Amino acid sequence: MKKHLLILFTFLCTVPSVLAGNETGESPSKTSKWHLSYDNKYHVKFFGRISADGGIFWGEKDQKMANGTTISQLAFGGTFFFGERLSGKFEIDFSNGNLLLLDNFITYNFTKRFGLRAGNIQEAFSMDLLNSFKDLSLMNRAQVVNAFAPGHHLGLQGVYEDKQWLLTGGVHFQKSMTLGNKENSDSNLQKGQNEGYSLTGRAVWMPQNNSKEKGLHIGVAASYATPKTDVGKDTPPKTVRYSQSESTINKIKFMDTGYITDVNNTRLMGVELAGYYGPWKFQAEYIQQDVNRNHGFVDESFSGFYVQSSCLLLGGKQDYNNSRGAFNQPLIGKKGDIELALRFDRLDMNGKVIKGGVSNQYTAGMNYYINENLKVQLNYYYITHKDYNSLNVRVQLRF
Repeated sequence: MKKHLLILFTFLCTVPSVLAGNETGESPSKTSKWHLSYDNKYHVKFFGRISADGGIFWGEKDQKMANGTTISQLAFGGTFFFGERLSGKFEIDFSNGNLLLLDNFITYNFTKRFGLRAGNIQEAFSMDLLNSFKDLSLMNRAQVVNAFAPGHHLGLQGVYEDKQWLLTGGVHFQKSMTLGNKENSDSNLQKGQNEGYSLTGRAVWMPQNNSKEKGLHIGVAASYATPKTDVGKDTPPKTVRYSQSESTINKIKFMDTGYITDVNNTRLMGVELAGYYGPWKFQAEYIQQDVNRNHGFVDESFSGFYVQSSCLLLGGKQDYNNSRGAFNQPLIGKKGDIELALRFDRLDMNGKVIKGGVSNQYTAGMNYYINENLKVQLNYYYITHKDYNSLNVRVQLRF
């Protein structure tokens, strides 16, 4: 009982200092008071974030887009360390009335460079997807990433990391469930449909990584998968579906392949190029999704790419995370910072027979980092597929 009261007291005393920001200029992970320790061997650190979005839409063809607001993320989690070899992480998102499991796994480090993870894990595909939601320079990820990149799944994943290389590979099974997905999966499992699996790997080379001032990132990733069972309720066996809804407010699938049946397997391939120099960074990816079908159905292939860049204006520096092969939130000074960002991305979901649509998207954004814990984002989108414009704002609090 005393331990529980101590934790609660620590929580309440921490909130004012978190909201005020970190005056030392160090990252929150180094200075956070949400940190419990025992004998300097067992450590637990808690974290959370809240993001509130608002958006307006105009100029759209065919499909009317309604203005509105939403809580795009309400997440809480923690990391724990038991000695030098065993560690783990848990994170849960409560937004949109769902309970979604994000990273929930344990890690055992056999050496300083190699470890094995087990649990609910983000598949190692796409730099943009592996950029944490809280660290995104633009409010939404690129269209092609949202449409094709795999999310969190139960599985086993090995990770090798040194100064210049990050190698990740794993086998993954059931998708991280929301209530609706679980209903779909249970319905199909009861009919004898197998759960499905995926084999996913990623290799990142960081040839200029001796300095925090500049760096280069070159990556490749691939995934082989059999159809999962959570695509839709009462769907035929071996079915996949790819779709894209750009806004957190309007979940309309304005690009959609519909259900693709009689699928034997899918193959996903991606290449990544990124770099940073002081306040500036760029990032680009190309992704191709191939669908191999049975019983004489035509195989399909879809693809897309994006190019984006951003720059800090008030003295901050971009921050690259070697362990993820992705960017962190920038390092900013005591007075905060402003970041300008631009992106062009293209998604082509028209195959040989399946016609899911083709879209170009132009995005411009501005981020105001009030301090390390509080960020305001403003994004303008123009999307050619439905010829609509959107202006969105997000306020994000990290603690």
